[in-house]
Amino acid sequence: MDLKQQQAETAKIFREIAAMEPLPARARIAFQFLAEDGAADWDAFAEVAAAAGYAVEGFEAQDDEDEDCLEITTPDLDLTLETLWAHEEKLTLLGAVHGFYADGWGFVGA
Repeated sequence: MDLKQQQAETAKIFREIAAMEPLPARARIAFQFLAEDGAADWDAFAEVAAAAGYAVEGFEAQDDEDEDCLEITTPDLDLTLETLWAHEEKLTLLGAVHGFYADGWGFVGA
């Protein structure tokens, strides 16, 4: 896991989206996590994320090209790059403890 590279990629994507369309002032940010391998602890990661105030939902792969995914969503918050990264970094580190890696994010305006 290279957090500096991940942060740079997040900043790049956030700025690209902001350049294409106006961003909402507030939003819920959904982060997607994939298991590193079969030893990943789905329940433990979901429980710790829920206890930290996030909504958690699991998605099963729909075909052989997809992977099962855990989606962790923030409550409504100010949508800034700093806020997004603070939650992404926190969840990435929590996920790593339980055998997961960050696969992406998206947001829905509040």
